[in-house]
Amino acid sequence: MKTVVIVGAGQAGSELAVALRQNGFSNRILLVGAEPHLPYQRPPLSKAFLHGKVDQEALRIRALDAYTNAGIEVELDTAAVGIDRRTRSVALADGRTLRYDKLALTTGGSPRPLRFGSGHVGGRTLHHLDDAIALRQELQSGGTLLIVGGGFIGLETAAAAAGMGIAVTLVEAQPRVLARTCPPAVSAFVEREHRRHGVDLRTGVSVRSVTRRDGALLAELSDDTVVRADLILTGVGIAPNDTLAATAGLAVDDGVLVDAVARTEDPDIVAAGDCTRQWHGFLGRSVRLESVQNATDQARTAARTLCGKPTERFTAPWFWSDQYDHKIQMAGLPQTGDTEVVRGDPSSNSFSVVYLRKGVITGLHAVNRPRDFTAARQLVTGRAAMTGDEAASEDLPLSELMKRHQSTAERRA
Repeated sequence: MKTVVIVGAGQAGSELAVALRQNGFSNRILLVGAEPHLPYQRPPLSKAFLHGKVDQEALRIRALDAYTNAGIEVELDTAAVGIDRRTRSVALADGRTLRYDKLALTTGGSPRPLRFGSGHVGGRTLHHLDDAIALRQELQSGGTLLIVGGGFIGLETAAAAAGMGIAVTLVEAQPRVLARTCPPAVSAFVEREHRRHGVDLRTGVSVRSVTRRDGALLAELSDDTVVRADLILTGVGIAPNDTLAATAGLAVDDGVLVDAVARTEDPDIVAAGDCTRQWHGFLGRSVRLESVQNATDQARTAARTLCGKPTERFTAPWFWSDQYDHKIQMAGLPQTGDTEVVRGDPSSNSFSVVYLRKGVITGLHAVNRPRDFTAARQLVTGRAAMTGDEAASEDLPLSELMKRHQSTAERRA
């Protein structure tokens, strides 16, 4: 009996296991996860779960019965510590060895470490379910919170904590929050909303050191001010968990290197999700994407490859973030040099920023504009032509541009 071992029981691992069955694989599937929990959704950890709006059971991607009924064996609380490609085996932390015919790496990522200097005391991170459980318990006890990092994790946590009545200070070393992922108009909106909700948001400053005094944490900042907090959370990005692959001799470069159909350089090993750097056919370059959408799509691609029917299926990447009662949605992956066209009034609670390159839409960031986002996903995927005036016009719904693009594509076909 042939065996597929999947190392990593997160979004990608869960999806890959089920997709194998959907693609006709009838032999043994073993899903191995280092955490004690069934595969769960990570995005709600810094949003609804932290705020107490959803419980732990609601986070599960699938119930245990879904794996059992599909004949998928699940080994939880089981860390993989080594891969022997010669013998096709995976070494586990408990001393056991698993033999495989095909191997899938869906090991995800881990929070990037942040050191505050010689006085570093330590800060929490928020990535795993146990992190969220512990942080929620801490926040329910009240106190003050210092968040280091103005990315999505930091901002979503700040919104949840502020909603619980916690005094929050957030510091970001860049001149604005979300500087790496969003245009200035979206950053300005987010900063305004956080300050409106009472968050002490400071940009252009970093933490020099942290000391503990009289039961409190004292953070000295680069502008010579000191912030007192009961708890510190750091959120400065995710590093791919590619060490297992690297020590097995697989090529890595800020992620396990895979081709457009999720293959590593070893024909018996695929990889998917946050741990990978992939050749993305739609974008036409090598990228590392951290999103539920990519983890799901790439896992399905990996399953098809393992079943002997590799197929490239790429669409525009998309992402989202919930903060307070606002939804920020992003389609595409714009690059430096793309033209930004604002659609709507950035001083309001509803606007979009459209990205154009040589008359073609390459991306969109929408603030409380789900219709713009829905249309943009198809427009970006279809590489639709668009002028700056069309992108900016409030009288021309993007859905109309989508219909026009579809008609043009049909006539050409």
